[in-house]
Amino acid sequence: MKQSVILVVALAALLVGSVALVREPGEGGSTPSAASTFDRIVTEGKMTVCYVPWPPLIIKEPNTGALSGFIIDIWNEVAAGAHLETAYVESTWGGFTADLKTGKCDAGVAGFYPTIGRSASVAFTEPFLYAGNGAAGRAGDGRFTTLGDLNRKGIRVAVVQGEYGHIYAEKYLPDATLVILEKSADLTMPLVSVSSGQADVGLSTTNVIEAYVEQHPEVQELFGGAPYSTTPVAWAVRTGDQELLNFLNNALGYLAATGAIEQSVQRYHPAGIFQLAQEYEALS
Repeated sequence: MKQSVILVVALAALLVGSVALVREPGEGGSTPSAASTFDRIVTEGKMTVCYVPWPPLIIKEPNTGALSGFIIDIWNEVAAGAHLETAYVESTWGGFTADLKTGKCDAGVAGFYPTIGRSASVAFTEPFLYAGNGAAGRAGDGRFTTLGDLNRKGIRVAVVQGEYGHIYAEKYLPDATLVILEKSADLTMPLVSVSSGQADVGLSTTNVIEAYVEQHPEVQELFGGAPYSTTPVAWAVRTGDQELLNFLNNALGYLAATGAIEQSVQRYHPAGIFQLAQEYEALS
C-alpha cells in the first residue's frame, strides 16, 4: 500500500512538471514571435518595410512617390532572391522604432544608426555601410573651427528630431541652443535653417551637406568638410524576431560578398562618402 502511494505521488509530480513546461504565448520564457513573423512572411510571400527618405540611400520622387536609391536597390535584390512582394510604409527617424514595435512594418530598411538607445527597443542587423556626420554654417562665419566652438551659450544648432545629430547635440553640446525640427525626415532642414538665419549651425550627414552647399553658396561646410563622427548603417526588426534578423544578416552578407552592395553604392554616389562595412573594418 505504501509503495502504491509513493507511485501515485511520483506520477502526479511528473504530470505537474509536464504541464509547467507548456506555456501560452506571453506567459514567460521564449515566445514564438520570431518564427511566426518570418513564417508569415514566407507563407504570404509579402513583407512590409518602413523607410525614411535620405538621398542617395532612399530617394522619394515628389510627384509620384516612387522610390529609388541604393538601399532600395539592395532591398530589391533581397526581395527578388526570396520571392517577396514589398509593401512600403514611410516612417521618420524618431518614429521608426515605434512603427516596428506596433506592427506597422516587419522591418526597417532605411539607413538607420544602431545607437545604444535604439538597440534597447529594436534589433539591428550587422552594419553594411558607414556614414559621416557633419556640420554647416553661414559662408564667411569664422566662429566655428572646432566642435567645441558649437558648445557655447547663444549658439543655435539646428537638428532633425530623432536623427543622429539630435542625439549627438543633446549629449555633447549641452550649452548650445538646439533648434529641433520636429517630425521631419528631410535631412536638409537643418541647413535650410542656416540659410534662413534661424540657426547658426546645422547638423546633418556629410553627403547631404555636400549636395546642399553645391546649390546654396550662402552655406559652407565646417571643419574642412571632415565628419565629426562616423556612424554604422543597418536595418532593424522587432526585438525577438531572430529568424527574420538572421535572414536579413545572411542576405546582406551575401550581397556584400558578391559585390552587389558596392555596385549599387557606386551607381548612386561614386564620390565615396559612404564607406562599405568591409572596407571600414579593414581600416579599423
